[in-house]
Amino acid sequence: MSAISRGRLALVAAVLLLACPRAERASVEELYSTRMLGLSYLQRNQLAEAEAEFTKLAKLAPDDPLGFANLGATYLQAGRYADAETQLKRARELDPNSTEVGLALARVYALTNRQAEARATLEQLRRDSSANAHVLFALAELDSRGTDAASSQRYRDRLHDVLGVAPANLAVRLKLVDALARAGQADSVVQQLEEVRRIPPEPPPQALAMLDSVIQLARAGRIADARPTLDRLLRAMETTSPYQAALDEVRWTEGAIPGRPVLTFAPKNFISQQGVRERATVDVAKYVDVTAEVGFPAASPITTLAMGDLDGDGIDDLFAAGAGAASARLFRIQGGVVRDIGAGSRLTLPNGATYAAFADVDNDGWLDLFVAGGDGRGHVYRNDGKGALTELATAVIPDVKGARKALFADLDHDGDLDLLVVGSAGRTLYRNNLDGTFTEATAAFGLAGSGDVHDAAFADFDDDGRLDLVVAGASGVTLLHNGGAQHFADATSASGLTGGGATVVVAGDYDNDGAIDLFAAGGGEASLWHNRGNGTFTRDTRSAAALQALRGASVASAVFVDHDNDGWLDLVVGDGAGAQGMALLRNDGTGKFLDRSTVLPANLRSGGASALAVTDVDDDGDEDIVATDASGALRLLRNDLGNSNLAVNVQLRGLGAGSGKNNAFGIGTRLQLRAGDLYQTRVATSRRTHFGLGPHLKADVLRIEWPNGVPQTVYIPGSDETVVEREMLKGSCAFAYTWDGTRFRFVTDAMWRSALGMPLGLMGSTSAFAPAGASQEYVRIPGDALKPRDGRYVLQLTEELWETAYADEVRLVAVDHPDSIDVFVDERFVPPGPVTLRTFDVSRRELPRSAVDEHGMDVLPALRESDDVYVSNFTPTRYQGVVEPHDLVLDLGDSAGAPDTYLFLRGWIYPTDASINVALGQQSAIALSSPSLEVRDARGRWRTAVASLGFPSGKDKTMVTDLAGKFPTKDHHVRIRTNMQIYWDQAFVARAPRSPSVKLTTLTPVSAELHERGFSRMYRKGGRYGPYWFAYDDVTKDSPWRPIGGAFTRYGDVLPLLRGPDDMYVIMAPGDEATIEFDAQSEARLPTGWKRDFLLYTDGWIKDSDLNTAFGTTVEPLPFHDIRSYPYAKGEAYPTDSAHQRYQREFNTRIRPSSSVARRQPQR
Repeated sequence: MSAISRGRLALVAAVLLLACPRAERASVEELYSTRMLGLSYLQRNQLAEAEAEFTKLAKLAPDDPLGFANLGATYLQAGRYADAETQLKRARELDPNSTEVGLALARVYALTNRQAEARATLEQLRRDSSANAHVLFALAELDSRGTDAASSQRYRDRLHDVLGVAPANLAVRLKLVDALARAGQADSVVQQLEEVRRIPPEPPPQALAMLDSVIQLARAGRIADARPTLDRLLRAMETTSPYQAALDEVRWTEGAIPGRPVLTFAPKNFISQQGVRERATVDVAKYVDVTAEVGFPAASPITTLAMGDLDGDGIDDLFAAGAGAASARLFRIQGGVVRDIGAGSRLTLPNGATYAAFADVDNDGWLDLFVAGGDGRGHVYRNDGKGALTELATAVIPDVKGARKALFADLDHDGDLDLLVVGSAGRTLYRNNLDGTFTEATAAFGLAGSGDVHDAAFADFDDDGRLDLVVAGASGVTLLHNGGAQHFADATSASGLTGGGATVVVAGDYDNDGAIDLFAAGGGEASLWHNRGNGTFTRDTRSAAALQALRGASVASAVFVDHDNDGWLDLVVGDGAGAQGMALLRNDGTGKFLDRSTVLPANLRSGGASALAVTDVDDDGDEDIVATDASGALRLLRNDLGNSNLAVNVQLRGLGAGSGKNNAFGIGTRLQLRAGDLYQTRVATSRRTHFGLGPHLKADVLRIEWPNGVPQTVYIPGSDETVVEREMLKGSCAFAYTWDGTRFRFVTDAMWRSALGMPLGLMGSTSAFAPAGASQEYVRIPGDALKPRDGRYVLQLTEELWETAYADEVRLVAVDHPDSIDVFVDERFVPPGPVTLRTFDVSRRELPRSAVDEHGMDVLPALRESDDVYVSNFTPTRYQGVVEPHDLVLDLGDSAGAPDTYLFLRGWIYPTDASINVALGQQSAIALSSPSLEVRDARGRWRTAVASLGFPSGKDKTMVTDLAGKFPTKDHHVRIRTNMQIYWDQAFVARAPRSPSVKLTTLTPVSAELHERGFSRMYRKGGRYGPYWFAYDDVTKDSPWRPIGGAFTRYGDVLPLLRGPDDMYVIMAPGDEATIEFDAQSEARLPTGWKRDFLLYTDGWIKDSDLNTAFGTTVEPLPFHDIRSYPYAKGEAYPTDSAHQRYQREFNTRIRPSSSVARRQPQR
C-alpha cells in the first residue's frame, strides 16, 4: 500500500472521534468496523459490499470526507465515473486541501476524456504538493499520451521530477531510460542505468547482463543497436516484484487500484485536544487475534520465527520452524490471506531449527535467510532475487549447537553484516568476508567468553559512532564496547549494569533523549536501564509498578514497539513458561511504563508466548504482532486503531555497485526524527524503521547516521520515506584556495600523500597500515589562479572533510618562465618521504596518434585537452575505488623514443577508504592493482615495462613518466592497465629538458592566521565523472561530521608553526581555515613574453576519521617525522623535550570532545 493510503489512514480514529464528539465507545468501534469492512471489500474487488459499507460510513460521519472519498474510490473502480465524481466532489468540499481526493478527481476527468480538467487539477495539486510523487507521476502519464516532441520532452521532465522526490523508484527510472533511448540521448541512458546498478536491490543475473550490454553500447553512442537488448531488459524487469512495488508507490493509471483506496483525510479536524488523543490511543487501540481469519495452516509446534520481505514487494514474509524435519515453512500474508510459498525454496533442515533470521548476507539488496538448524549447523539460504532460497554451501557454519539467537550487524564497520551467535556455548562471532564465506573471529574481536548466553542486542550506546553489544546470560547483562580496529572490550563493570541472570535484553530509546536504553529480564525479575548518553546506565525505577506484573515470569522474548504511534516506545513481553502469557507495557509519554495488557487478546494474556516479531502485516500504518502461543502455534495479532496517530516508515538503501560503504538495508544506522517538539531516536534493525508521530501531521526533519559514520538529512520526510545513501566524499586531504584577482577559488588538494592510520587492505591482514611518514609534495598552481592582493599572495588552507590535518610547513615557489614554455612537476602518488624539486619544461606537446580502451572504443577525444572530459568507461565492482580491470592503449608516435622524452598523464583518482580497505583485506576475489605500463615486444606481445606506474595524488594531477629505454622496438604503443578508479583527462608526450631560462624563487609565509570558517558547497566538476570540487563563496557553518576529540591548535597567529618541519604544526579540525600570506612585492616584474606560475609545497599529515582508521576519531597520538609506524611501533613516542612540551601548552589548547549530547536531537 502506498504512502497515500497508509499515511492518511493513521488519522482515522481521532478524526472519527472528533467528527462525532458525542459518540459512545461502541459508536467509535462501529465506525472503525465499518471502515475496515469497506476497505476489505474494496481490496478484494467486492464492490457492492464496499459500496454498502461506505454509504453507511458517510451517514455515520456526514461531516467527514472519509465515507464520501471511499465511495468515490469504489465507484471509480467499478467504472461508474459520474457517481465517482459526485462523491469525490463532496469529499473535496469537506476537505479542499486533500491531495488524495484531487488525484482521484483528476483520474475521473482523464478517464472521461477531459484532459484539460485533469491537467488543471493536477497542476494545482503540484503547486500545493510539489514533492508528491503521485501527482508528478500522474502528470507524466498525461504527457506520455502525447505524440509531439513537446509532450515527449515534458514526459521526460516529469519523470525526472518524480525521481527528484523518489530516487529509489525503479519503475520510474526504467520508464525514463526508455524515454531517453527513444529520444536518442545515449549519455543520459548510461547515467540512469548506472543508477539502476547502484541502488539496491540488484537486478537478477540475466537482467544484469543485459543492463551491462546496454551501457556499453550506449557509451559508444550506439543507442539504436542497444534498443533490442534494452527492450528485453525492460520486459524482464517489469515482471519483478520490486518493479511492481515501485510502480504502486507512484501509480496513477486507468482501472482498479485495489491496494490504494482513498482512506481518510480531514487534517483540519485533527485538533490537539486534551483527552481526545488519550481516548483514541489507550481505550480504543487494541490487538485482535486474526489467526483463523487469515487462514494460518496447522503446523507442528514452532520454536522460531522470522519476518522479512523476500521478494521485494514491500510486504514482510514469514519463516517459521520447529524441531521436526517438516516444520520449516515460508508464508506470505497478503490481502488478508496466508499462502505457503516454501515450495520454490529448498530448505533442507532434517532436524528443524532453533533460531532463524533474515539478513542480506551478500549485500545485493535481497534478504537471505540464516537458520540455526537442529543438526547443530548454521545454514545460509541465498535469495535468488525472485524470492526463492537456495543453501549457500560455502557459508555453512559447522557448529552452532545450542544457539538461541543469531544477530546480524556490521560490527567491524566494513560495509557488510557480520554474524553473532549466542547460546549454551557462549558467544561466537563470524566475520562476513562478503565472498560467500564467514570466518570465525571471536577471539580476534575480543569477544571470547564462556557461560550460557540467551540473548543479544546491538546499538551505539556510548555515542562514539561504533556499534556496541549487550548480551544477556547466566551472569547477567554484559556490555561489550566496540573500540574500533575490530576489537571489543568488556565494559560492564564501568557501565552500572548490575543484577543476576538474564534471559532477554532489548535496546531502544524509550525516554526519547537520544541515547539507547535497555530492558532486561530473567530469573523472575525485569528492569529498565536508562542510558546517561555515554554508555553508562542507571536502573530506572519509575516503572516499578508496571514491571511488577512481570515478577515471577519466565520471560522468553521482548520487543520495543510504538503500538499506538504516539512517538514513544512501548514494550511487549512474552512469558515462555506460560504462567503469565503476553504483556504490553505502554509508555505514558515521559519514559514511564503502565501495564496495558488488556489491549491484548485474552487468549494470549495467559498460556505463554515464546517468540515475538513485529511488522505491519496489513500495511495500514501500525505495527502488528506475530507470536507463538504456549502450544507453539502461530498467532497473528492485528493492531486495530494503533494508527489513530500518523507514522513515518523509513526504508534505507545503501548504495551498491561502486560504493560498498554500507550494507544494503542500512542495518545499524542511527535515525533521529523530529516532529514539532517530539524527538525520537531509533537504530535500524530491519528493512523498515517505524516512527509514530503522535499529534503531529508530519515530520519536520529526519537525520540519518549511516554505519560508516556519514550523516544525511531529509527535510519533511513522507509517511513512506525511502532514503538512498548519498554519495559523499568524507576524507581526502586539506584544500587550497587562492586569490585569483577577483575571488578565492579552489585550486588543489594538499598533503594527499599522507594516509595516517589507514589500513592497507592486504588480503588476510588486519594490522598492515599505510606508511606513517609526512606527506612532502609540490603541486602546480597556474598563474591565472594566484594574483597579488594588497601586495601579497593569499592562500587559504582549509580542512573541510571528516579528518584531522597536521600542517608543519607551507612554502610557495614562484616559477617564472617564457610563455612559450609550460612547467610541470610530477604529481603522482609516492610513499611519504623527502622529495626533490624537479621541473619538467615543455615547449612542444605531441598528442597520441590513437587512444582506445579495452573494448577498442576511441577515447582520444577525451585526452586531447585538460577539459574535464574524462575517460570513464568503467564497470564498477561493489567497492568505491575499485573497478573491473581497464586499459588505456596509446600510440605515442615516433617521437616517444627520442632522448629526454616523457609521457604526461593528467587525471584524478577516486580512492578507496579505510573501511573499504578492511573489507578488501577479508576476501580474495578483489585486489587493488596499481597502474602498470606495458609495451610491445618484437613479436607484438605485451610485456611489462613499468610494474607500478603510480597514480595521481588526488584531483587533477599530472604524472610524468620517463620513456627512456622502455621500448624494445620502434612500436611505441603503450598499454596502461589497472583496476583503480582513475579518470584520465589528458595525455601527451614531450621532450622536457631542464630549461636554463626557468627561474624558481621560494617564498616563505609572512603571516598565517587560523580561524573557524565552515564548509564549502561540494559539487562534481565536469559532471558525474569529474572530481569533487568546492565553491569557496558558498559556505555553511553547520558541520556535517561527527566531532573529532582532542587538543587542536588554538585560533590566532600560527606563523611560527608553518616555517619548517619541526613536528610543531597546526592541528586543524573540520571547519578550520588557515589564511597564509606571502610577500608579492619582492618579486621582480616579469619581462615581456614571460609568465609566472607557482608550486605549492606542503609538509604534514592527514588522518581521516573513518571508523576503521587507527585513532581516527581523536587528534592523538600525534605524528612526527621520525615515526616508523602508526599506530606507534613499540618504544615510539612524540618528542617530549621542553620545546615540544611548550608548543603543546601554548598552541594546542582548543579542546574538543569526541561526542556531544547536542548531537542527539536533529535540528532544522
